[in-house]
Amino acid sequence: MNSPETPPANPQKKEELLDSLTNGLALLRLFASGAGSLTMQDVAEQLDVTRAAARRLLLTLQHNGYVAQDGRDFSITPRVMDLGYAYFASMNLPQLAAPYLKALSEQTGETCSLGVLDGESVALVAREEPPQILRVDMGVGRRMPAYAHSLGRVLLAGLDDKALEAYLATAQLRKLTPFTVSSRTALARTLKQVRSDGYCTLISELVDGFAGISVPVRAESGKVVAGLGLSMVLGSRDAAHLAQHYLPALKHAAGELEALLRRR
Repeated sequence: MNSPETPPANPQKKEELLDSLTNGLALLRLFASGAGSLTMQDVAEQLDVTRAAARRLLLTLQHNGYVAQDGRDFSITPRVMDLGYAYFASMNLPQLAAPYLKALSEQTGETCSLGVLDGESVALVAREEPPQILRVDMGVGRRMPAYAHSLGRVLLAGLDDKALEAYLATAQLRKLTPFTVSSRTALARTLKQVRSDGYCTLISELVDGFAGISVPVRAESGKVVAGLGLSMVLGSRDAAHLAQHYLPALKHAAGELEALLRRR
């Protein structure tokens, strides 16, 4: 079995591989494992290479800005983060969010979704479901009225005042269940509260007997670019229960995703 520090075996022939690159990557993994600084002798011993080879590796990384030297000690520089961020920058939001949705769904046992605002609708762009018999049958690509979904409400609450006024003036609000907020005045009041709270709980407004809780996901500029939420069969739970049991995990996941977006 390979250790965490060792690359997995591969079928390439030895002569097709660059030993120097392999050793350079192994050196970066040494720093990544928590070593604050390393000397040439440390590198030679831990990579099982000659001191001369260790020197060449360290000086090459120093020349390219990935390590800095202070006397005999070499330490990693922030520039090494570019190597990972180039990968993240090539990914779109649903791809970036997928691990967080999976972790949230496993942690809570509920369906986790990522949604974006599309006109008057919220569109699901990523989704992770637990192995449950009862669930809301809504797959990726499904569009729902934003005013009657917790994801949609955090997205609407994230609009600037002018855009929100335009939405409230033109949106078609229908009574989907006996509990749906369909009055423009009441919806405006509800969205103001969502904006103040920083999250939304919604019960039986889209589908009677089902509930959701969502938080906004913001770009570095502060603009709300998506909503992250959990949906579930309500049972005997109420809004206070949803906030108490699910909000901390949702906020943590949204914060992690926002930090990732800032580094793109």
